Amino acid sequence: MEFSRRTTQILYEDHCATTVMLGALENMIGGAGRSVPDIGDAQIRKVLETTATAIDHEVRDHFAFEEDELFTRLEEDGESGIVDLLLEEHKIMLPIGQQISASAKAALTVGFSEEGWSEFRAMAGEFIEHLQAHILKEDAALLPLVDDLLDPETDMQLAESHSQNQ
Repeated sequence: MEFSRRTTQILYEDHCATTVMLGALENMIGGAGRSVPDIGDAQIRKVLETTATAIDHEVRDHFAFEEDELFTRLEEDGESGIVDLLLEEHKIMLPIGQQISASAKAALTVGFSEEGWSEFRAMAGEFIEHLQAHILKEDAALLPLVDDLLDPETDMQLAESHSQNQ
């Protein structure tokens, strides 16, 4: 996808990176199934580390940027419906993501117990499903609205602000 504004292109690139992370997490979970994965496996460790880092920084910061910089502008432009929907989804997903991150970090230190792995798989599955759907909504609805809304000067300011916070 190509957008005319740098801010929307940056947000779209964030979505692409998050989609890659979600795919790797989904593949790891699918590959392990019900069996507790070997934390000594370099690929398992990499997926857990990448997932925790992405949730703690990229996903959290992305949500905060949208909430702090875009949602008010969109509401002022009469787009409160999409803002309300996306904000509610952020409020649901971020705590789940934070639990997944904490669980991944703990597992990197001490591994997963049978129960811990089962809980992680369930939470991660829910998170993956919700975040993938959320990204699709944002790509189809939010980003085109933002692309139309921003003037060139505001776009540059927001793009710079986003880059400084990453």
